[in-house]
Amino acid sequence: MLTEEQTEKIKSQLLQQIDKFPAEQRESAKAQIETMSSDELEQFLIQNKLIKTKESEEEPEGCLFCSIIENKTPSYKIAENKAAIAILDINPLSKGHSLVIPKKHDSIEKSPNNVLSLAKKIAKKLKSKLKAQDIKIETSNIQGHGLVNVLPFYKDTKLEKKKASQEELQELQKKLATKTREKKKKIKKIEDLPLAPIRIP
Repeated sequence: MLTEEQTEKIKSQLLQQIDKFPAEQRESAKAQIETMSSDELEQFLIQNKLIKTKESEEEPEGCLFCSIIENKTPSYKIAENKAAIAILDINPLSKGHSLVIPKKHDSIEKSPNNVLSLAKKIAKKLKSKLKAQDIKIETSNIQGHGLVNVLPFYKDTKLEKKKASQEELQELQKKLATKTREKKKKIKKIEDLPLAPIRIP
């Protein structure tokens, strides 16, 4: 809830910005701002994302990477650890171009070390499975979410961003995905041991 003092201060800041508007828009906008109650002003600021609410700080609205982590947006996952997931870029610059996305919405600088260790693991896999000549690992922040690009380079192939087909991505996913190992059953009793065939000499 805005105090009366805050309301007045914000209104005067908005009115200063309105001075840049074309004359016909300026008058109606000015009248609208001057007649707003502090509640209406607060709603206006939230709607226009000019102030952060508690909810908007916790749940970044419309973050594509968060929705991939939550499985709300489909992706081609190839590996995962406690801190991040690795997926194939759907608009790759080269074959096998992958993204490592930290599970927590934060800048890459604040991400745990095992985010980068997953990127290095993917880089090794791209070299061995796709015979990439070189791999570049680049970090960035998009929509406030940290991101690691794992970019393979191939001999005589230029980097070119293009949309990959579903078939291409599925094929690469099969080739690169980390297979989850089946846990061996622990044998608790001698009776659980498989019976060996009886040999007659």
